Amino acid sequence: MEKVIAIIGPTAVGKTALSFSLAEHFHTELISGDAYQIYKRMDIGTAKPTADELRRYTHHLVDIAEPDQPYSAALFCQMARKAISDVAAKGTIPILVGGTGLYVQALLEGYSFDSSGADEALRQKARERIAALPEEELKAYIAEQTEWQPADWHELLSNTNRLVRLMAAIEKGEGRQLVRAGKAEGLVYDTFVVGLSLPRSELYERIERRVDLMLEAGWPEEVKGLLDAGVSPQCQSMKAIGYEELALYAQGKMSLADAAERIKIRTRRFAKRQMTWYRRMPYIRWFEKERYPSEEALADDVIAWIEGR
Repeated sequence: MEKVIAIIGPTAVGKTALSFSLAEHFHTELISGDAYQIYKRMDIGTAKPTADELRRYTHHLVDIAEPDQPYSAALFCQMARKAISDVAAKGTIPILVGGTGLYVQALLEGYSFDSSGADEALRQKARERIAALPEEELKAYIAEQTEWQPADWHELLSNTNRLVRLMAAIEKGEGRQLVRAGKAEGLVYDTFVVGLSLPRSELYERIERRVDLMLEAGWPEEVKGLLDAGVSPQCQSMKAIGYEELALYAQGKMSLADAAERIKIRTRRFAKRQMTWYRRMPYIRWFEKERYPSEEALADDVIAWIEGR
């Protein structure tokens, strides 16, 4: 069984800094578990590592797709599995830097994404129901039929293939089974899963500060550049937190102040949903960052746990 180190936690908690420390110590490579860092020219708003960091540390699943290309948990798992095998073949333990709870859990638990159970008639019926329901009613319908909610509704609703597949399963009376099925028995890797946490008030302060810094660093200009290059605001990638709001700003449909506030609210809600999602992953070893005087002390403790397990 191949070994994997995974670093997870809510947005803005500090996963990237820890990943660099572990990459240096274990002389290994990093695999992004983020749903949006795969996209080229989407750098600031996805908190992508800088160009210098990408040169210093080998990254997989970063900057490999155009913004108008679809992405999914199934595609992520396919590519991440290959990256894990490639890094393991070099004699090192790859480090998965998580961001999207579904993606990381699907990879570590070996989800199956076989969609052969839905025929075209069911998929068409699913598309018709999606088109007929306003967004809030669609969300309520999915929650009622599956007794489940995704960590990020925007991600689900903008991922057409995944949404149609889910709705087709609901039409078939198998919605509840779909959101709970497809898992292997236990983890499919020998995994060291590191979870980072912070008190909610401190995490929210970090989120607000990071959004402000991203805006100052040119995030609005980045989004305008994407639109000017012909990227549609309806693309899956442009539904990422902040890109949707800043696209409205670039089109003159929202003020920058309102866009910034909406980004902060949406990011805080996302962080809260992430922590809820992680509760279904009992194998996480949590590290409370507020207990450590520095990033170095945190990294030392994490390394000691990995090497001593």
